[in-house]
Amino acid sequence: MKTLFSMVLIFITIGSCLQNARADELNRQLLQINNFHFVSPQLASSGLLELDMYAHIEEYGFKHVINLIPGNQTTERKKVESLGLSYQQIEVAWSEPTLEDFERFTSLMKQYKDDKVYVHCEANYRASTFVYLYRIIELKMAESEAIKDLKLIWQPSDTWQGFIEKIEFSYQD
Repeated sequence: MKTLFSMVLIFITIGSCLQNARADELNRQLLQINNFHFVSPQLASSGLLELDMYAHIEEYGFKHVINLIPGNQTTERKKVESLGLSYQQIEVAWSEPTLEDFERFTSLMKQYKDDKVYVHCEANYRASTFVYLYRIIELKMAESEAIKDLKLIWQPSDTWQGFIEKIEFSYQD
């Protein structure tokens, strides 16, 4: 009986070590994506990724992909949906982000509730800005905390700083 118990403990320990090793490898794979950043265990953003990297997005457990890049994204949509993930595209013009773009993003995030969401654009500038605004406006996170994640990715240009201020003003109580 004692030997059986010892063997069970060994198998559990080995299994746990294998799971931890796989999780570490998955995190390494995700961090190879351009400007990939975990905002929380439920939310990440990045720049553009190779289509084969979506297998890692799915493996991590993301359920929804939001792409903020304008233009025809049919190939990406097909790849993402073939993995069983939902896919939405909000065509955010680099030089002219709008309140309507942000409202559509917010609507999607509210729909997804506690599901894992992956947001991307070309360099993670649009994505990190939209995530930042969502966190301070909808999740009521302290600006001083949320800004840290944004600044890990970039310092918004004048256009995007103006967009941030416009959105914040639009949502003032």
